[in-house]
Amino acid sequence: MFTIDAIPADVAAHLRAGATVVRVAHESPGYPCRQCLRDAEIGEELVLVAYDPFDGLGDDSPYRAASAIFLHRDDCSAERDRSTVPDQLVRRQLSLRTFDAAAMMLDGRVVEGHDLAEALDEVLGLPGAERAHIYNAGAGCFAAVAHR
Repeated sequence: MFTIDAIPADVAAHLRAGATVVRVAHESPGYPCRQCLRDAEIGEELVLVAYDPFDGLGDDSPYRAASAIFLHRDDCSAERDRSTVPDQLVRRQLSLRTFDAAAMMLDGRVVEGHDLAEALDEVLGLPGAERAHIYNAGAGCFAAVAHR
């Protein structure tokens, strides 16, 4: 069993406060917000920021890297079922990277979004697995983190 976590509201607010790049969604899907884990609708404003999923976790990990992400320009936090794969992820090809408690990679693979739940169950069952980072395979943008 796993949970999929979006970027927390406080972190998203901090990122928005420093954002300088604003985009208006002109197609959907195409602008995946990493706070609400849904694709923006045409006409919605988003900010493009850099996010490091290792902040405070693996500060000395050689795998640490910031990634460009979209956030809705305004707070979009909402309750959602963290035990299901959001549609935003189901319809994309994804890169899945599994890490241990020391933020060292245990496994890396590319999966189709419709296979993500099965892949998460598998990789988070590996000995020592603590978390899995999910990225868009094509653009390489961070999408979400999964925990067992």
